[in-house]
Amino acid sequence: MPRDTKGLLIFFLIAVLVTGAQGATLHGTVYEWQDFEKPLRNAIVEVNSTPVQYTVATAGIYSFNLSPGNYLIKAKYYRNNVLELSTEEEIQVGHEGDFIRDLLLFPPTDTEYEYLGDINFTDNMDVKNEVSPYIYIVIILIVILSAIIIFYRLNKSNSDRTVINETPLPPPAAVTGTGELPSDLQELYSLILKTGGRSTQKELRKKTSYSEARVSLMLDDLENRGFIKKIKKGRSNIIIAEVQKN
Repeated sequence: MPRDTKGLLIFFLIAVLVTGAQGATLHGTVYEWQDFEKPLRNAIVEVNSTPVQYTVATAGIYSFNLSPGNYLIKAKYYRNNVLELSTEEEIQVGHEGDFIRDLLLFPPTDTEYEYLGDINFTDNMDVKNEVSPYIYIVIILIVILSAIIIFYRLNKSNSDRTVINETPLPPPAAVTGTGELPSDLQELYSLILKTGGRSTQKELRKKTSYSEARVSLMLDDLENRGFIKKIKKGRSNIIIAEVQKN
């Protein structure tokens, strides 16, 4: 390859990489734990980038521009300035591209209740577009190194992209075959189905006359029989009815 052609190729590669130097785009939809059909509006989504980025998902959709690395995403939903739903998840962002992570918000545990107060996010909503000056130095070094690697490895492709997509659990179908359950378990299981197949252990305890220890043992029995699944959330449990097969 002629020297002039090599120089033009390197210049072109550097220009392309500088154009896409912002890195990857992380985006997704926010849902409430018991409603997978309709996005949850006005949740506050935050990612621990440098600087920290956050946005209010007014339409139930969020998006961030991130460099490759490991991040912690937090989302909170307030009603009347009191925390009602929240979640936090870790995500690894690789090379440039689109990374999809839908967020499922659960009721907070007792220790997570907090008051939002009169915080005004309007003045800081553009923070996700700010980039630290040090990041530009790192980007330039990465661009130069990438141009050298691409120049000597033109026959190799690094176009792999990772797409993270969490498919929500399907809603529970009509359940049959509960005749073998004892009467107390049938009563508790029917109560779970009446709540749409999803409830918290704390809410179930309030709707029954059984003690907290008795409800816990009954839920363990239902889980062992394959009628429910328990998801640990802090110091509480989310109870989800399993789909029963004939």
